[in-house]
Amino acid sequence: MLLRELLDQHRFKLTLLTGPEGRERPVNRVYVTDLPDPSRYLAGAEIVLTGLMWRRGPADSETFVAACAAGDVTAIGAGDAVFGSVPADLIEACERHGIPLFEVPVEVSFREIVDAVNPSLWAQRASGLATVLGRQRGLVAAMAAGARLADLLPPVAGDLGLACWVYAPTGREIAGTDAAPPGAELARAFLAAGRLPATVTVDAHRYALVGVPGRPEHRLASWFVAFPSEPATPSGLPDGADELVSLVALERAQLDEVVRVERRLADGLGRLLTTGAGAADLRAGVLSCGLPPESTFVAVVAELSGLRTPPDLTVAVLEEALRPLAPQVAVTALGDGRALGVLAAPPDLDVPAALRSAVAALGPGLGAGRLSVGVSAPAAGVAALAGAVEEARHAHRSAAGRTAVVCAAELASHLLLLSRVPSDTREAFRERLLGPLVAYDRAHDADLVHTLAEFLNCSGSWTRCAERLHVHVNTLRYRIGRIEALTGRDLTHFDARVDFYLALQVP
Repeated sequence: MLLRELLDQHRFKLTLLTGPEGRERPVNRVYVTDLPDPSRYLAGAEIVLTGLMWRRGPADSETFVAACAAGDVTAIGAGDAVFGSVPADLIEACERHGIPLFEVPVEVSFREIVDAVNPSLWAQRASGLATVLGRQRGLVAAMAAGARLADLLPPVAGDLGLACWVYAPTGREIAGTDAAPPGAELARAFLAAGRLPATVTVDAHRYALVGVPGRPEHRLASWFVAFPSEPATPSGLPDGADELVSLVALERAQLDEVVRVERRLADGLGRLLTTGAGAADLRAGVLSCGLPPESTFVAVVAELSGLRTPPDLTVAVLEEALRPLAPQVAVTALGDGRALGVLAAPPDLDVPAALRSAVAALGPGLGAGRLSVGVSAPAAGVAALAGAVEEARHAHRSAAGRTAVVCAAELASHLLLLSRVPSDTREAFRERLLGPLVAYDRAHDADLVHTLAEFLNCSGSWTRCAERLHVHVNTLRYRIGRIEALTGRDLTHFDARVDFYLALQVP
């Protein structure tokens, strides 16, 4: 494949910024990285795609481009998501080193480019692979150079005289040689197996299961390969199985690198959603993750509890659950053990039902742990996305502590209503009602806000509230009087109590 064959694919809107004379350069693979010095991972003739997360200043561009030049790469593709455009210092560095540089728009994900290039690369290599390099060495080299597993596995396995299938832990089929056995049953057996490789029986057929770990290294985030079992061998694995498992591991490693870059962009969107960013910033964040801003969005909050797991396992599990539902999803950690996912949901997709199926499939791998998931109602456009995230948080609180999927549409609560109110409006409402009390507590080391919350939780009962606060009823009456004087609201009126109660619910 030549570089011009990629640049001429108009759907990607790639703009060549330097090196037009390099359009005829050959391409051997696509490598996605945000390392400041990727030279040790380069074999030559790569297209290097980067999100520019390594750049802290102009001097970093020279370091990165010099490393690529030393690796004899074909071209560099720079994404717009971080800086909005390709920095001038990167363009100048590529001109100095004679490396073609093209710009990747924010709406185009690196995965789309990888998926477009790899089939062409494999098609060009397939016919002469065995004779030029030898079967084993040639096939591994092809995988490392970018041939995709779904295209590569059937002919390779056929050449070895084997059948096999690759699955995600939910039972989602990733690749296979022919009609696949039931993925859900095999996934349950894989997650429940005490040791791997394991031999299991499904529908009266024996299969040998081999795990292929990814990032993080946990069975809930691993792929597995299923082979028809060979009883004559100690492991049940047929001859040649190791070669195919190695190919699957290479595919997984490449995908993990792409996902790592995409997750950095999703982290940026997550920060925007949790810090109350403006509409323009949110729109840019959504675009950087490949999500159309005018979509109907669904937000999902998930948490794994009761397990000693890697910190990013919840993110990986949620990403696997969402990945089959939409072409592009953004999943990020919320920093409190929970993960947030955002997807542009097709209009006929029942997201809660699909997630319940995924959670049920992962059940055998949870053991004593729990996977709780909250799902928002559909939200039209970027302006409604922050409210959808609040809905998902509220729904998750209803699911917390148990393995369950709870949809906001199933709940009836004032918190659900509040979640759809813009954050600045909620904060202004809280400040108007509670601001004087917060200021008084700070100045006098008082406890008026807590007193108000307990008074409302006791439905205005003086006796019960005084007992809970461990104060005399007269002391309580004095505090309530101060609250009424500072706020100008009469707590004997029901509407005042409702207003105060809602203000206390605003985070």
